[in-house]
Amino acid sequence: MRLRSLVAIAEHGAFSRAASVLGLAQPSLSRQIALLEQEVGRPLLYRHGRGARLTEDGRRLVEAARPLLAALDNLPASLDDPVPRGQVVLGVPTFMSAHLAASLFGELRQRHPFLRIRLVDGFSGFVNQWLTEGRLDIAILYDSRRSRAIAAELLAQEELLLFARRRRARDLPGEGPVPVSCLSRLDLVLPDPQHGLRRALHRAGAHPDPARLLEVDSLAAIRRLVELDIGWSVLPRAALTREALDRRYILRGIADPPLRARLMVAMSPTRPATPALRAVLAHLHATVARLQQSGIMSPLPVDGRGPASSAHGSATQKAP
Repeated sequence: MRLRSLVAIAEHGAFSRAASVLGLAQPSLSRQIALLEQEVGRPLLYRHGRGARLTEDGRRLVEAARPLLAALDNLPASLDDPVPRGQVVLGVPTFMSAHLAASLFGELRQRHPFLRIRLVDGFSGFVNQWLTEGRLDIAILYDSRRSRAIAAELLAQEELLLFARRRRARDLPGEGPVPVSCLSRLDLVLPDPQHGLRRALHRAGAHPDPARLLEVDSLAAIRRLVELDIGWSVLPRAALTREALDRRYILRGIADPPLRARLMVAMSPTRPATPALRAVLAHLHATVARLQQSGIMSPLPVDGRGPASSAHGSATQKAP
């Protein structure tokens, strides 16, 4: 109110006219100016018989105050602004970042120029932790843990595939899907059990042999170890676009019907659904649908549900 009082006097040139515009008694207005001058430690107005004019310090303060007061006046309207704006921090599984980056920083940015995206990636367990710590606005998670701190909805169901160098085909004779029980006799390179992929395998009844298991929480390192023929690994279909085209590798499905992991889009249930968040959520759904149509990601099952082994433990709340 003190800054608004000073600006009113500057605009109307007299205490009486400024007091009338502000709806204040003149003594109250004089008190506001006295308190402001006391606060800044210098005179802001010269009083004279015809009114008052700004000192040099008063002029500088008024120039600085005008945009601040205008922003305050516009604040209610900005809260109702339907235009997506501001920053959204999005966390995704590592393999998804390459598939999403081009559309996020191209198509979405072009459609919403006031929207800024920060993209971070990691294994699902890490992304889950970052979301619950409040470091992310939105996250894509595999088989999200049931939690009051997370509201999630189904985004996709990705088929999980075994892959290795082709010379390891002798480990799994025959063709077609591999029974889950066979995983226990393979040399496997997998992430830690805290991550969604391992939880999906566990719920399907897969029990890797600890003596033959390497636990690696790095997608690049897992790929490199498989490339060096250290063993087999399991990744979602969308993570294996490169290997699927490389004749040096063999890819095998797991179980029949295919073992799938639920891919969820999640956020905190206490976070307001701003236009920016809604725009990013809509874009994620549209982009994943295109990836499914192109065959990069697994299409949804005909009945819309995966096998029972991949459906438990996911958050049931809906994201706003």
